[in-house]
Amino acid sequence: MKICFKRGLCVLLCVAVLMSLAFCFTACGEKADVMMTLGDHTMTENQFLFLLSRAKAAYESAGMTVKDWETLISLDGTTYDQYVRQQVLQEAKLMLAGVALFEEEGLRLPDATMEAIETDIKELIEYHGEGSKSTLNGILSAYGFNVNMLKEQYVFEAKYAYIQNYLYGENGSKLAATATQEYLNDHAVAFKQLLIRSYAYVYQTDLNGDEIYYLTDENDGQTNNIAYDTINGNTRNDEFGKVITDKNGDKVYYLANGDIAYDKEKGVRAITYDKSGNPVTRVFTSEELAENLEIAQGIVKSVAMGDYKAFETAISEYADSGDDRFMGSDGHCFLYTTGDNGYDYLNDIADKLAEAEMGEVCIVNSDFGYNVVMKYEIPANATSNSEYKDWFTDLNTRVVQYLFYNKCKDKIDAVKVDEAVFATVPKMGEVSPNYNY
Repeated sequence: MKICFKRGLCVLLCVAVLMSLAFCFTACGEKADVMMTLGDHTMTENQFLFLLSRAKAAYESAGMTVKDWETLISLDGTTYDQYVRQQVLQEAKLMLAGVALFEEEGLRLPDATMEAIETDIKELIEYHGEGSKSTLNGILSAYGFNVNMLKEQYVFEAKYAYIQNYLYGENGSKLAATATQEYLNDHAVAFKQLLIRSYAYVYQTDLNGDEIYYLTDENDGQTNNIAYDTINGNTRNDEFGKVITDKNGDKVYYLANGDIAYDKEKGVRAITYDKSGNPVTRVFTSEELAENLEIAQGIVKSVAMGDYKAFETAISEYADSGDDRFMGSDGHCFLYTTGDNGYDYLNDIADKLAEAEMGEVCIVNSDFGYNVVMKYEIPANATSNSEYKDWFTDLNTRVVQYLFYNKCKDKIDAVKVDEAVFATVPKMGEVSPNYNY
């Protein structure tokens, strides 16, 4: 019964937090103020607050803190608070339009759906309210709701989901491959890239300060055993005449100068991690970054427009050089019109390639370094060939969202928002995060 919001609003996790009853609004029995109207259909301030509480939980799960809500995210003065409230407002308008369309189509929810909602409510009273409806009302009041309103909201959302399934099939099952391919052609971009990192990983070192190389298993995963160079190195004995071994019981091989002899061909280095589990890195100096840019510019100059083979050869040469500054990608597609690629650098690449000619090589300066990218054609069989299945794990969902939004656009534009009521809804920093409902 939960709504998925774009750009990080789709994760609803953990446990509900009972906050102050300051946001009870009219959840305790009074009639709620209507905030939005579409013909005979309405959405109250309480419903909107409820949607905001879900958004708050999603953003907090992603690491957002109270102070972040007033952070400026645009030169026009927009804050995170204003941005998220507007995003949720647009989603709310779409929901209202969808429910209105549900009614226009003369649809009714299946008995099984209504029974499932009844069961959900009963279980929430039993487990969250410890058998007491009043107790659950107290919990829900932090989000401007009570049990009856929660049930009504679940029915509202069920209608919103049902109309989409009615039109396009569950998970877009009514969409033909030709429709999804057409969507990709208009809303996707394909590229291959060489990333020249702006940082270096810090690897584990021995007592001499040399990087340690470890053996790998059959799946190329790192083991705890050292990869010794048994050809160019030699073992040594301790003062008792015994061969020196490491903590794993393996013989240690040394170079003539006394350093450990590592097999850098067979072995792999181990990245160090901080207490939070993040890789430890070293940012390159200005001189190193200048060298990286020179390499990127050299690739752009050396590869002619549309010479895909030359570009792929350049990717292989750098990516296979053993220098971990370079990382190649043999192909990737993503949708650039949604503004929801998960990582900002992908949005940056998409924006650049949206303006580029087919076969053009560009440089994108991202948080990760210099991305040297070439624009490719979208594969004609991208939606039917299993080779590309990992590119479009949520393709049908995106297509349904696109089609449904366009179908509802006139209704969305017709939604009237009572700005005075909207202004009374708490800011995101004050909204209680709703992880559970």
